[in-house]
Amino acid sequence: MLIAIEGIDGSGKTTLANSLEKELNNRGISALSTHEPFTKEITEMIRIQGWKDPVVLTLLFAADRAIHLSWISTRNEKIIILDRYIYSTIAYQSTMGLDDKWIISVNEKFPKPQLTILLDLPEEIALKRIKKNDSFNFSEKINLLGKIRKKYIELSNDGKTIILDATEAAETLTKKATDAVLDLFS
Repeated sequence: MLIAIEGIDGSGKTTLANSLEKELNNRGISALSTHEPFTKEITEMIRIQGWKDPVVLTLLFAADRAIHLSWISTRNEKIIILDRYIYSTIAYQSTMGLDDKWIISVNEKFPKPQLTILLDLPEEIALKRIKKNDSFNFSEKINLLGKIRKKYIELSNDGKTIILDATEAAETLTKKATDAVLDLFS
């Protein structure tokens, strides 16, 4: 079973993925959290070499996803928790000018998650959480995060996505996410 955790940078995806994995395992449900990008080589191509072309990025993320899913298929855990998945590619690359339909077509062969958890966070709060060495100026980054957030909310109307308020405490988010996953078994 695939559970995707999505949201803008700084929304708490990794924290939730790790705590959800721990909570499910504590309840006797074998779970593993993993993240995209998955491969070191593609991560380096994207982050270190600084690829900015949205077509190249979409194809690199799709290649990485194929490798990632192949690895996941060798695992025995009942639940795989994905820290980013297809919606991240759509949300980020569409804000770079690519057509959603093309991005979706590149990813159409990949399995759909049984549940997507969208961590919704105002972009101003996200920026405070992630302010590190950033090449964007404040207003550009706020604008970009706002567009990406809007796209995530648009994508969440699929009937398989729950939206959680990422300003809530990590423990509260873990409980809500755990309850949503357990509901899939009832």
